[in-house]
Amino acid sequence: MPGFYPLLTLVSVIFFAWLGRHLAVKRNRNGLLWGVGAALLPPVLLILLLLKPLEAEEEEDSEAAAEA
Repeated sequence: MPGFYPLLTLVSVIFFAWLGRHLAVKRNRNGLLWGVGAALLPPVLLILLLLKPLEAEEEEDSEAAAEA
């Protein structure tokens, strides 16, 4: 029975990494950083869920150009 534990661990790490990256991209955050963080420490996903989305850089650049 314990033979499947390494496989279960691998699948859960991959799932949490994917979920962290997916949530980070939706919130305009660094997907690689949050994916690795979620894979190593799944409670990081709770922090990511509570963060507000960042504004897109394109919107900031167009606003800065409009003010000038």
